Amino acid sequence: MEKAKEAFAEYYKKNGIKMGPIQGSATGLLQDPEFERSADDAPDASFTKKGSNKVASKGVISLFDYIIEDLTAELANEKKAEEESQADFEAELAKAEQLDEDLNAKKVTLTGIIAKRNEDKKDENTDMKENNKDRDSELKYQAKIKPDCDWILGAFDGRAEARAAEANGLTSAKEFLAGKTALIQSPKPLSSMNFLGISQ
Repeated sequence: MEKAKEAFAEYYKKNGIKMGPIQGSATGLLQDPEFERSADDAPDASFTKKGSNKVASKGVISLFDYIIEDLTAELANEKKAEEESQADFEAELAKAEQLDEDLNAKKVTLTGIIAKRNEDKKDENTDMKENNKDRDSELKYQAKIKPDCDWILGAFDGRAEARAAEANGLTSAKEFLAGKTALIQSPKPLSSMNFLGISQ
């Protein structure tokens, strides 16, 4: 636009046509054209001078200025909006990168925890196999001694009674032997003793 404006203005400059001061906005378009004769006269059929459209050209150049000014403002606004968008993008990118870093760190931590749990599980399975082996051995031993245990439990009362009777028999025998010893130590006539060795 700047080059087009310069080329347009260069024509009038080369031909020595003065347009007067150019306003920097569209207000130049609002100026009334200048007439060299009355507006009521009939149009002249002769060719016009090369500077006859200088008022219109002045308006065109003012329009160039207006368009350039508008484009410059628009570009400035777009640049500002782009900078804000870029800043927002970089902030969001930083958040995303931080989140990615945090998630990767969490992944590493969880991977370590999973590895530890798998190791613990392996140890627990090994212990379980050993415990099952010990349990099976205990059950096998229990099955082996069960008949003897059942017999002992069944015969316990009878054997207790037999032991009590045996203890009573031993006590009686001891007492008898004690009496016999006394008989040997102090001999008495046989007529004074009965069959059990008890004096009458």
